Amino acid sequence: MNDNNIIPLKLRPHLVSFLMKELVGESRTFVGFKCSVHHIERHSFIYNYLLENIEKTDYPIKDITGFNIFLNIKAKSRRRYIAAGNFYKVQGLGKSFVYLPEKFVDNINDLFEQQFRTTFYSYVLARAHDEDRKTNAIMSFIEKYDLFEVGVTQIQLRQLFYRISSTGICSPLQGKLKR
Repeated sequence: MNDNNIIPLKLRPHLVSFLMKELVGESRTFVGFKCSVHHIERHSFIYNYLLENIEKTDYPIKDITGFNIFLNIKAKSRRRYIAAGNFYKVQGLGKSFVYLPEKFVDNINDLFEQQFRTTFYSYVLARAHDEDRKTNAIMSFIEKYDLFEVGVTQIQLRQLFYRISSTGICSPLQGKLKR
């Protein structure tokens, strides 16, 4: 392995479509599977979240087709202390296969979901001043991110827009993200 780690993730389909347009990626081969890998910078919030929660495995995940997005993080000086009974050892993750355990997958989905919603709301708000323009803005957003292909409809996004309008864009930070 090189000094980068590829983390396979299973995200909600509309988030994959959204992130494919918003994240810079490159085509790579991972475990014999050609995929688009998106780089995450070392000083980003998502990098720190992943670094805290990823687990080391001695072999690559076999059923790679069950994942729909792959993130790449630099492995330089990536060490952490792992409890082993009463002792702590330094575990270098730089040359290891890694994965995000299932219990953290919902959290990362919710994090990307909030980014999707913020982008959507801002996009529509900036382009719409009346109902006709809102409809056009929502349709434009759907087309921009290929959301029809993953089953997102104009009605769903219109409802989301009005829900965000009534509760505020930051309301999920105060409670659970509603779906």
